[in-house]
Amino acid sequence: MTIKGYSYQEFGEKLNSFVSASQPIQSIEHLLGRATELERINKSLFAPGRHIFIYGDRGVGKSSLAATAANKYQSADASYIDVSCAPDATLLSLVINIAYQATELSHLRTISKSSSSGLSFRYLTIESNKLEVPNNLHETVRTLNDAICLLREIAEIHSERPIVVIDEFDRITSQAERNRFADLLKHLGDKKIPIKFIFTGVGSSLSELLGSHHSAIRQLETIELSKLSWDARWDILVSATGAFDITVDDNICVRIAAISDGYPYYVHLITEKLLWRIYEDESEVSEVSKQHFNLALRDAIDGITAELNRPYELAVNRRSIEYEAIIWATADSDYLQSSIVDMYASYKYIMKQIDASTPLEYEKFSQQIRNLKKQKYGEILVSDIQRGYYTYREKMLRGYVRLQAEANNIELLGEEAKPTTQKEYMKIPAKSSTGYYQSRPPKGVHFGRNRR
Repeated sequence: MTIKGYSYQEFGEKLNSFVSASQPIQSIEHLLGRATELERINKSLFAPGRHIFIYGDRGVGKSSLAATAANKYQSADASYIDVSCAPDATLLSLVINIAYQATELSHLRTISKSSSSGLSFRYLTIESNKLEVPNNLHETVRTLNDAICLLREIAEIHSERPIVVIDEFDRITSQAERNRFADLLKHLGDKKIPIKFIFTGVGSSLSELLGSHHSAIRQLETIELSKLSWDARWDILVSATGAFDITVDDNICVRIAAISDGYPYYVHLITEKLLWRIYEDESEVSEVSKQHFNLALRDAIDGITAELNRPYELAVNRRSIEYEAIIWATADSDYLQSSIVDMYASYKYIMKQIDASTPLEYEKFSQQIRNLKKQKYGEILVSDIQRGYYTYREKMLRGYVRLQAEANNIELLGEEAKPTTQKEYMKIPAKSSTGYYQSRPPKGVHFGRNRR
């Protein structure tokens, strides 16, 4: 059965033009909830010598924002340059990589123009109207000045407005190498070399990523990217389903917005699985059903990467659903930090939902929470700087915990606890910036620390 006549391929292609769980979003019309940040970047790139640094938690959409901004700034005579960092990456290795990419993306029209201007290249050569990069750049580009000279040549031959995205800057393990980029940006500005950089990195502050190199402050517009607002979360869902004339009940919108924990990855992944389930439905579908939603949750959990499901597996370790309630309670809050008192209130609320036996006493519950800091329990939690409070070691894991709870019919964010009627549980295998979010949750949605 098809949705209004779409073939299998047509449906898959159109669906994945709206959702993008596996790679960064590239277009402005699909980058929802980031208009303010994108406008800041657009304005900042007009300033000579100004570059962009986007940082925040893993999974909040830094790469998508960077890619969209780069696409918007880059002139039409070439594609923007995109390089990713590795633990052993250095400033020189990245600049050389930029050079190789720039030559592949350059158009002959630009090369001819540069060649006719009489520009003398030190590293790049033009033979028969074709741009070439020597294979020995790793031998000849040895100093910061060499890198700057190479970037000047790249700016000349690549395009009218060249821009480079350096993704996952936090993966560079050497702090000394990170610091060198501050010097690079300063020299590019001083020498008026017209090439722009957008950096992305996982971190809670710019100093954590770049160090305390004050000379880079003037050259950088810093964007601390928080999690998606509530409005943006369901806008992603509604825009994708609306493209196929499928409506979504408000309650399902709220549930997906809540369990995603503000991470675009989860919203896109659940939406993708949801629409595939509707496409495969034998009947004509015009509205998302609860069954579609439940099946999509299972599909999403099956598709989650090992990096996220492994800690949960260790924490659960084939224990009972009553034990999983302890883990779910750690994610029942709109705050990144939660106290044991708040988590215990959520735990009791969850235990009522599963109609389980008597909840653990507070002291025993507290010990189980402390166990979640240990390696054998997945190291899910770490102690916060505020005594008695905890936060997730990997913030994005909170969303995965919420998916698991929802798949077991547990609402971590919702109305009053349901009446004590027996529920049916489906056991889902783990593989099968501080403060509030940007917008307020819908009326009636409660949070863990309000349940005492």
